[in-house]
Amino acid sequence: MNLHVKQGFSRGFNHEEMPLINRVEIDKQIKMIDLTPQDLQLIHRLQPFVLEMVDNIVDDFYKNLEIEPSLLEIINLHSSIMRLKKTLKQHLIEMFNGEIDDLFIAKRVKIAKMHVMIGLSTKWYVCSFQNLLASLSKVIDNQFQHKQDLMIAVRALSKLINFEQQLVLEAYDAETDRIRLEIEKQKLSVQDQVANASQNLASISEQTNINFHQLIMQSNEIIDLANTGTDLALLAQKRAEKGKEQLINQTNNMTNIHQSVDDISRDVDVLLDISKQMEEIVSIVKGIADQTNLLSLNAAIEAARAGDAGLGFAVVASEVRKLSEKTKNSVKDVSNLIKNTNMQVQDLTSSLEQIRGEVQRGTDNMHETEQHFEQILETMTETMTQHKNIKGELGSLGDVVKEIGEAFDQVAKSAEQLTEITKELV
Repeated sequence: MNLHVKQGFSRGFNHEEMPLINRVEIDKQIKMIDLTPQDLQLIHRLQPFVLEMVDNIVDDFYKNLEIEPSLLEIINLHSSIMRLKKTLKQHLIEMFNGEIDDLFIAKRVKIAKMHVMIGLSTKWYVCSFQNLLASLSKVIDNQFQHKQDLMIAVRALSKLINFEQQLVLEAYDAETDRIRLEIEKQKLSVQDQVANASQNLASISEQTNINFHQLIMQSNEIIDLANTGTDLALLAQKRAEKGKEQLINQTNNMTNIHQSVDDISRDVDVLLDISKQMEEIVSIVKGIADQTNLLSLNAAIEAARAGDAGLGFAVVASEVRKLSEKTKNSVKDVSNLIKNTNMQVQDLTSSLEQIRGEVQRGTDNMHETEQHFEQILETMTETMTQHKNIKGELGSLGDVVKEIGEAFDQVAKSAEQLTEITKELV
């Protein structure tokens, strides 16, 4: 009679958690070890005896694990002995239910996955189950009087233990293969990502290297421009200094002109005073001429009264009158000349005032222009300083750029080495 696995889901597993069970393979495994329904019935009849001794069996099982300290380290890392004892106790009781269904198989698959996850080697699992078989055999040995019945029970138990080990070890292998394939996929994925990253890194490094070389060329060009700017600023500074010197000379000339105009103005003032004095003298001379003319006229009258005796005096009086007239006319001409001279002096004074004003404005403009040149010189000095600073900074930048370029060359070499390493991962 063949034993078939019962189908359907049991409590404790939902549809998504239940593993895919190959019932054809399971039936073949059961048939190959000759695990019969009678064996399962016999196993179920032994359940009360196992239940009575299950605590001792569990204690012996975990006491035996003390032989290998690494097993206790795994247990303490992922769980506790107290918790695992409860689990094993329930597992043993269910083992003797005498039923092999989906839940029975699913639980064994789950145990295998947990063992793989915590890093428990299959050898320790097999060893522990041999110890479990020995403990269960002792329990059975005390329940049968006839040796033949005992042998039948032990064979049934051995078949069940063997089938459970098959399930667990097969799940072990399947989970290990799944993890290995997952690792291979991850390794291939990492390899692809590293290869792509290496290629991108190499491409970026190459492009960056090109950009850095261009940056170095541009930096050199900027340094040349800065040097040219410094030369131009120096030339402008020299021209500004020369212009300033010329302005100072012009300012001095304007100052001299202003002084000369002041001197001329003083001379004109003196000339005006002399003209006034001359006018006064001309006025006196004119008065004297008029008086002399009047006196000569009276003398002529008196000479006429004297007759022949006054004839000579009349001639003198006539000459005096003529001289007086000439003096009067001459004084008149001198007076006109003085007036014309005064008018010209006044015009000259007005012109000198205008010249003085223009000279003053020119001097003020010269001072302002001198201040502008002073500012230009300061600006040129600052410009030269800035150009020198720029040149120094660009020199430092060039050094940094070269260092970065060398670093990117090293990155490119590292990327190539990384690509070679990823190829070796296959």
